Amino acid sequence: MKKILAILLILVSTSLNVNAQWFVAGGTNIGYLKNNFQFALKPSVGYEFNDRWAVGLGLGMEVISDNVYGYVEPYARFNCWKNDKVFLDVKARAELLFNSELIGSQIGLSPSIRIKLNNHWQVYGDVGLFGVEYYDGDWGPAFGVGSVGIATGVIYRF
Repeated sequence: MKKILAILLILVSTSLNVNAQWFVAGGTNIGYLKNNFQFALKPSVGYEFNDRWAVGLGLGMEVISDNVYGYVEPYARFNCWKNDKVFLDVKARAELLFNSELIGSQIGLSPSIRIKLNNHWQVYGDVGLFGVEYYDGDWGPAFGVGSVGIATGVIYRF
């Protein structure tokens, strides 16, 4: 019985990972936050489990007015629709912004579009956040496109 379970586990794990792939991404984010201009550099690394699901972690820096902050963004990406070249995704993400202390965070969903250039390269655009945010001791809604930024970048799939 143990041998059968081990064989089934191996078969299931290899069938789930047939299309699995590592990727690196890099982009920028430009927006307007709490009456301040913001700009971020957003490199990330991630793993695509299959043609629908991927997870990633972004680490970088963000500039708000004249202040520079660290930036951490874990996310999960779900592909809602695709054809040969265009992918419409939804990202569930949590963003943490900090210097010597945590100054802000956002948690929510971001609509995203990816365009496949070839088997390795894609370009993407995230168009906002729909969720909640915490800045300077206050919680509030994070809703909209221009208010929370527009991110663009490239993805390289190994």
